[in-house]
Amino acid sequence: MATIRIFAEDDVPAVAALFERVYPEQRWTSPAACEAYFREILFSNPWRDLDLPSWVAEEDGRMAGFAGVVPRRMAFRGRPIRVAVGCQFMVDPNRRHGLTALQLARAALSGPQDLFIADGANELSRQILTGLGGITPLLYNLHWTRPLRPARYALSLLEERGALPPALTLPARPLGALVDALAARLRPNRLHREEVELREDPLDAAAMLAHLPDVMDGNALQPVYDARALAWLLEQSARKTRHGKLRACAVLEGERRLIGWYLYYARAGGVSEVVQVAARNGSFGRVLQRLLVDAWRQGAAAVRGRLDPRYVRELSDRHCWLRCDGTWTLIHSRHADVAAAIHQGSAFLSRLEGEWWLRFQGR
Repeated sequence: MATIRIFAEDDVPAVAALFERVYPEQRWTSPAACEAYFREILFSNPWRDLDLPSWVAEEDGRMAGFAGVVPRRMAFRGRPIRVAVGCQFMVDPNRRHGLTALQLARAALSGPQDLFIADGANELSRQILTGLGGITPLLYNLHWTRPLRPARYALSLLEERGALPPALTLPARPLGALVDALAARLRPNRLHREEVELREDPLDAAAMLAHLPDVMDGNALQPVYDARALAWLLEQSARKTRHGKLRACAVLEGERRLIGWYLYYARAGGVSEVVQVAARNGSFGRVLQRLLVDAWRQGAAAVRGRLDPRYVRELSDRHCWLRCDGTWTLIHSRHADVAAAIHQGSAFLSRLEGEWWLRFQGR
């Protein structure tokens, strides 16, 4: 069996080398850049808590596995709770026949946290964590997609799956562009129109912090931020350019009243991934519509985000479809009421609250 111990800063080069063995297609420009990112995220994050460490597994003096943990702060029905966000759960490809993964998972779940979250888990991680008492909350494993340029989106799916050769898809693009231009002016799209009562301003950490109580009202489980932590998180998210350029916009009614905001990665010709949409009670549909219009203007073929269960109706009204795909969202808690609140959809868990925004796989 492997020896499991707490991850120390001196372990970073060995863990980065393990990362390269597990993910040979990784996009880091150099081993030094990869090591620097491990240090930055796991030892210099604004929530660092020595009681919630990351873990390593050693076998025969060699790094055999790693389970990363980023502490976070949340509140459950007004009381502070400690949260551990799991990331980069990996085992050496030559050591996967043993119990190393199980040992690492047990270590990560054994801490004093009130809640453990992983929202980038693969199927193997899901099987291990559920075997140790973790659960897969259905609502937070659903993602919504809204095609904005249906023809371009359909062509991109065919290209990804190799269903059509380039000789056929390339000539189809001009015709698809014409179809999409017409579709944007028809019901239910009307993406070329603006709601004149609303406007957007650049969103910063100060505006988010000032209005968080308004947009999170009604959720039993909520993230807790301070100015430094939120500014750091937004800066880190902006550096994840593999999905496109991060657009962070506040939506205002009239001259001054903020009714919500959206953060997403604009990707012309592709799928724009949503990081977070937040709104005051009764305003989510209008904020969502502004997001769709903005993404359309940025050239996106479609928009995709994680479901916020409170807004199924608003998403349905704007012709978004739901499906379970991609990585798994998993939780583990010793507190039945915390787990129940998540199961019931009473948790503000956007992609900004888990591991999704991290960029261990490169930019």
